[in-house]
Amino acid sequence: MSKLIVWMGYGRVGELIRKDNGNLQFRYDAAYDGPPISQALPVQGTAHPHSPVRAVFGGLLPEGDARGALARNLGVSEANDYGLLTEVGGDVAGAMTLLPEGVDPPGSPASQPLDDAALDRVLGDLPQRPLASDPDEGIRLSLAGAQPKVPVIIDEYGQIALPTNSAAPTTHILKPEPDRFPGLVDNEAFCMELASACELSVARVRKAQTTSGVRFLVVERYDRDLTSTPVRRLHQEDFCQALGRPSDEKYQQEGGPSVAEAAQLIRSCTPIPAKELPRLLRALVFNWIVGNCDAHGKNYSLLYHRGAPTLAPLYDLVSTVVYPELTTRLAMSINGARKLHEVTAETWQNLARDASYRPAFVRTTIGDMLERAAGEATRLIDTAEHANSTAAKINERVQELVASWR
Repeated sequence: MSKLIVWMGYGRVGELIRKDNGNLQFRYDAAYDGPPISQALPVQGTAHPHSPVRAVFGGLLPEGDARGALARNLGVSEANDYGLLTEVGGDVAGAMTLLPEGVDPPGSPASQPLDDAALDRVLGDLPQRPLASDPDEGIRLSLAGAQPKVPVIIDEYGQIALPTNSAAPTTHILKPEPDRFPGLVDNEAFCMELASACELSVARVRKAQTTSGVRFLVVERYDRDLTSTPVRRLHQEDFCQALGRPSDEKYQQEGGPSVAEAAQLIRSCTPIPAKELPRLLRALVFNWIVGNCDAHGKNYSLLYHRGAPTLAPLYDLVSTVVYPELTTRLAMSINGARKLHEVTAETWQNLARDASYRPAFVRTTIGDMLERAAGEATRLIDTAEHANSTAAKINERVQELVASWR
């Protein structure tokens, strides 16, 4: 049996235990009196068993090719969540830090500045060295998802650095454009700004480019309080973690959360569900409007800013339909509609019934979102920031949908 100690700030939360048979357990410290680290892991005196513990802690790790490359670089089995977290658990999504037993959090932050050449190298190496992780240099970072990206520190002067100990929270995420999906930086930048213009809460983003011409998106982390000195980690968890679903079940057809389950989660754990439920509905409608078929259970999260959870700002908003090779199957179905073109007024009304929304409210929300998105998309493509073919394709999708819905 071995243990990793789970910390929040400088306070111990509990122990992540790997038993001799490889199964995981999590046990809260007897003195811990804070909120649960997950809705799936309520505070209790006995240890939580493997299944929900794997969903919560395994959900902190990358997926797909990124996970495989990370495991190879670290000399750890790809299926070994505990082994990977031992190596990269220093800075993860949310407020937790995982450290070996007997190792206390460092007293002061340390980081490694990146000049232009080093930034180029880090971004270029991401497919082979995901998350720029290098435990020998103290760089122990992890983020969920399959897209190449790296969490970094960006200070008030714009200097970019990698943390070299767990006392240095990352503040931003850099997402370079993959060769397989040209225009993805423009795509996400447009969708995120369009969502913000439609009065959805989203993470702040901007486009950037290295000296060698590598385009990337800079995403400000919403799970960090950048106004505090020093920067403070804010706890969060995605819907899969909160519902005890492992990352390999993030799609509804594979056992991932449904809209009805997402709505029930919000009702059960947020202090003012009447405020959060409309935000969820607007997010679902927006993803349908822009044609984002990959909005699965790990793309919606709870943010624990002051203890009680609220729906986190949206992130990873892209129009997948601009890439013909990608499926139009919805990651989270609209009650009976499994593909994008199958979504109709009737399916939205079925959703209202099954997720316990008022049908009139759903109809009004859809109408308002369609009109707002159409107007704001037209405005945005006339700006220099979004004068590109990818944004034009997304705008075309939006305008055609609005016209057909009328």
